[in-house]
Amino acid sequence: MSTNVSGAAGLPSPNWAVGLETSGLEHCPGIGLAHPAAAAALQRLQSRARRAGMALEVASGYRDYSRQLAIFNAKFQGHRPVYSDAGEQLCRSQFDDAAWLKAILHYSALPGTSRHHWGTDFDVWDSSAVASDYQLQLQASEYTGDGPFVALSDWLADLIARDDAEGFFRPYQPDTGAVALEPWHLSHRPTARLFYPQVNEELLRSLWSAGRADGSVAGSPEPVAGLTALGGQMDDVMERYVRAYYL
Repeated sequence: MSTNVSGAAGLPSPNWAVGLETSGLEHCPGIGLAHPAAAAALQRLQSRARRAGMALEVASGYRDYSRQLAIFNAKFQGHRPVYSDAGEQLCRSQFDDAAWLKAILHYSALPGTSRHHWGTDFDVWDSSAVASDYQLQLQASEYTGDGPFVALSDWLADLIARDDAEGFFRPYQPDTGAVALEPWHLSHRPTARLFYPQVNEELLRSLWSAGRADGSVAGSPEPVAGLTALGGQMDDVMERYVRAYYL
């Protein structure tokens, strides 16, 4: 597989980092679009999981800016459910706009800030642990207690603790109270860390207000819902929900 990346000095480009282009990604069977180095590492991890009696599969991998925008806006507008850590669906009418936005951010990244834009991060599950018609929820209860994916979760945790997980780690652990722990979320550290310095916040703010990288507006996606609710808290949100996890 090729390891070509866009941008100067071999780094991913700012447009790739915020989900606007896929020039450095390749399509991999069973994985989808992914950074080739991350995909190769995931395939090795899948092979090891099979030898351990599990079928590690990807529930969600690459996601572009437009897809993340659609998910985020649907949640803010009440067209898509928002859940608590306990897996209970939250009621929109019980939150003001600022609190609702932060409830969404607990599980869903602002468009342009999702690690899924990079092709280095994957939400995984064990299809061998459930019936073929199982409806995957990607909730903590499935990976803890007597949930069906506890064996996979524990196996991954042990590998990560021993730095033996093919370069993967869980980016939202330990718990800081901002982004949920997401035991299903794996990030390939060697490639993901290349993207941290390429996330251009000036570009993001333009996109969030429906601008374009070239400063134009025509044909741009819709703006991010609810940003006005944050007022002067945007820097705090970026620090708590984005920069804090760029390690």
